[in-house]
Amino acid sequence: MARASIRPRAIQSDSDAASWLPPNKAFRCAYVARQVAVKLRYRLWVTQAEKDAIATVLSTCPGQALPADAEAAGRVS
Repeated sequence: MARASIRPRAIQSDSDAASWLPPNKAFRCAYVARQVAVKLRYRLWVTQAEKDAIATVLSTCPGQALPADAEAAGRVS
């Protein structure tokens, strides 16, 4: 596997909503909702920058629900 093909996934896995969002805007609401659900489930902290980014994204999709169960919250698609 070429290093170039690995790098974007590495950036995503090490980043939060303040520093990385899916390039395809259609997936941002679901991505951020899943991130919030995981942070709630595992009681992880959120920086102010991340909180602001989450609020900005979710303000564009007020009907976006969090994943219904803890297993779905932790699952990566």
